[in-house]
Amino acid sequence: MAFLKQVDHDRKVAIYAATHDGKMRNFAYHEELGECRETFSRLLQDVQQGEIGVVMMPDAACLSIETSPGWMEAFIQVVKQHNVLLGDHGHDLVYDLREEEDEAQFRDLHPQGEYEKARNAPRSLVDALAQSPFAAALIERGENWFLVTDLEKKAQDAPVYCLSSGARGKETDMWGMGPLKDLLATLAPYGITERDGWSPVHTERKGWLFRIQQQEDTMAEQTAAALHRHEGTLPQGAQVSVILRGQGKVRSKKRRKRGKRNQ
Repeated sequence: MAFLKQVDHDRKVAIYAATHDGKMRNFAYHEELGECRETFSRLLQDVQQGEIGVVMMPDAACLSIETSPGWMEAFIQVVKQHNVLLGDHGHDLVYDLREEEDEAQFRDLHPQGEYEKARNAPRSLVDALAQSPFAAALIERGENWFLVTDLEKKAQDAPVYCLSSGARGKETDMWGMGPLKDLLATLAPYGITERDGWSPVHTERKGWLFRIQQQEDTMAEQTAAALHRHEGTLPQGAQVSVILRGQGKVRSKKRRKRGKRNQ
């Protein structure tokens, strides 16, 4: 783009791209600003340091993907403060946010309400897990909720997932762990599939999720004790899926390690 010739060559050009591709992302959370991708927060920090002269993007609208209004406003103010130009390669456009017209056009790319609408829209289980800071997805059916969490992958050849369920306002009454296809088979009688209807568990529900995971840990301890009694009776290399129904009670503050993204 021709405008790059006019940029102070002592300042760097940063490249930013974001898509809805269903891949795992690290997220940054700020109490006042909300949530954004970790790559976006690093971009803002780099601009704040004054070393960036231009931010190039395939499409300027990609800045708003999983970026809360608070983070976006902070970005706009920092860009204006440090005289940073925004380049939209796909549309061959340049935004200088010090110009009122450019700022207005740039803000029009990120309509108010679109962030919350996209953030809370039902989606596939895979997408919901990828877009949650905790790799946790939730679906509700009537008065019941169902939670799936992608556990930390250790020595297993395949990812292991956790499933729990309960009634609204009640303790967890079902817990299971195993390959995703087995847990989905458990959900099938409820009319639940992996294709649609799932929501990511966001940062503001951290307290609720922690309470549920405490109850899961108690039920997991019960399961481990039961399996221990049958130790040595299973074929070597057997893959076990466990579904436990009962009343889980909070007995331990120790959290099982889980596959999650940074907050």
